[in-house]
Amino acid sequence: MSHYLSNLISFLKMRNIIFRVSLLVTMLQIFSGSSCTTSSEDKLYYHPADFEPSASTCFVWTTDFYEIVPKLAGIISQKDKVTLFIKENANQENIKLILEKYDSNLENIDFFPLNWIPANAWLRDFGPVYLVSNRGKMKLVNFLYFRSRLKFVDQIAEKQKIPLTQVSLNSTGGSREVNGKGTVLLVESHELLENKPKSKEMIEAELRNALHLKKIIWLKQGIPQDDGQFTGPIYQDIYPNGVNGHVDEFCRFADAQTVLISSVSEEEAISHPILADAKKRLDENYRILVESTDQDGNKLNVIQVPFAPLLIFEQRTPQGKRKTAAVTSYMNFIVTNSLVILPSYTDVSDDSNRKAFQAKENEVVRIFQEVFPSKKIIPVSAYDLNRFSGGFHCISVNKPRIF
Repeated sequence: MSHYLSNLISFLKMRNIIFRVSLLVTMLQIFSGSSCTTSSEDKLYYHPADFEPSASTCFVWTTDFYEIVPKLAGIISQKDKVTLFIKENANQENIKLILEKYDSNLENIDFFPLNWIPANAWLRDFGPVYLVSNRGKMKLVNFLYFRSRLKFVDQIAEKQKIPLTQVSLNSTGGSREVNGKGTVLLVESHELLENKPKSKEMIEAELRNALHLKKIIWLKQGIPQDDGQFTGPIYQDIYPNGVNGHVDEFCRFADAQTVLISSVSEEEAISHPILADAKKRLDENYRILVESTDQDGNKLNVIQVPFAPLLIFEQRTPQGKRKTAAVTSYMNFIVTNSLVILPSYTDVSDDSNRKAFQAKENEVVRIFQEVFPSKKIIPVSAYDLNRFSGGFHCISVNKPRIF
């Protein structure tokens, strides 16, 4: 009898185990099916490029940097939409008076009040990263900003009721350049430093997953002027003034297969050691690009653009005055539906180099008009902003248009 009871108990236990395993398998199958559906939905999203149709060009409202934001808003709003992120307690009537001074079309300018905005105009780096789908949906991605999790993008997602993905990777907008088809340009020296001790493979995996990327092209170094501000001089007593080599200071997509990259001539390289170093770096990046393919295996159309003038100024620091190289760049442009705002340097030339500056800029305008045939090219003085470490692209974000 005891033997019978023992066998019966063992049998019941076995049935219970089988039932539990069966239930677990069923649940896993359901979960797996759900995951596949979600994954399939996710694949419909992509990270659009700046040259694609946009709903608006966004800025953080500020009158710093010699009122460059009102100036750009005035130019863009003539034909295209502008969004200004402002503090909730900001006086909108006063802002409108400033905008009107720059001939803004206020009908094309939207105010986006937030209860917290960083004391920082460099929206490209910490601002919203948009993903869109061909079904008319939108998502937001929020990376770490120099190892900090800002709540700026969270507010935008909440107000606009857009799904938000938080990513534990240090990644700033100026360090990534996408073609809208799944290819991204990254700078190796920047990414490895900012994400230390992560490897390239780890960084790639996180970016591929976050932005639904298909192809990553690794460039080597940024331009010398954009080296880190605390890395020491780039030549004798001249210091850099940048953020360790953002790609948008020297290389941008003009369309899905066309890449613009800054180029230093032999004559320029001989004229100054900083330009010689810039040539060495840019030539290496150029070789990488011409040997690379896009996400579909097609060769890129790589176009070299003259290098912006090397401009040295005296900067005040806590340690005293020092010579600093401004982060000048023709590549730090803004592209909207109707125009391209091109950094200009003819206004800071003196009598000895005015002709050279103008001739170079004429060539840059010609190249831009060829690669952006449907857009008006508008040169705007960039030097005042460049002295603060960045340019027009750095302070703007394109909100994509969804169809």
